[in-house]
Amino acid sequence: MSSKRWSSMLEFEPNSRMRKKMKAEVEIMNSNPAFNFLARDRETIGFDEVESEFQECERRGVRRLLVKKDRRYVAVIDYCLQNPSDSQAWISLFVVHRAHQGTGVAHEAYGELEALVGRSGRSRLRLAVHASNEAGLAFWMKKGFHSFKEVDIGGKPHYCLEKEL
Repeated sequence: MSSKRWSSMLEFEPNSRMRKKMKAEVEIMNSNPAFNFLARDRETIGFDEVESEFQECERRGVRRLLVKKDRRYVAVIDYCLQNPSDSQAWISLFVVHRAHQGTGVAHEAYGELEALVGRSGRSRLRLAVHASNEAGLAFWMKKGFHSFKEVDIGGKPHYCLEKEL
């Protein structure tokens, strides 16, 4: 599938098992060792973890995107339009390469994703944030999300956030 340009600055490409794209995802994830530690109890991941996530996403109907800026992959986003547990749209992964954090990439990518979800007819968007991820929580609160419940995922506390679109 070819990439689709949704803004003047960023391109969203469906992520795939192509070696180049898997390598880009590993690089983006490993540029964020603190997030990897929160999510996986270790600072780096490999191709096996990416392959496992692809299988899980396919099983759950999650769409995987790589975000490009100036022909470089800068972020990974996973989302679904209808989570089987509550029929709501959810973001399950939103990670920006460390080198592009603080540049506006996250804000622009989220804006494009929100517009995409809204065009699909969904009126609400949800996500879960590790309770100890203060920067992530602050980012999502700035985007208009609010906490609607606390849950334990894999033995770790998370805040479930939502936003009306």
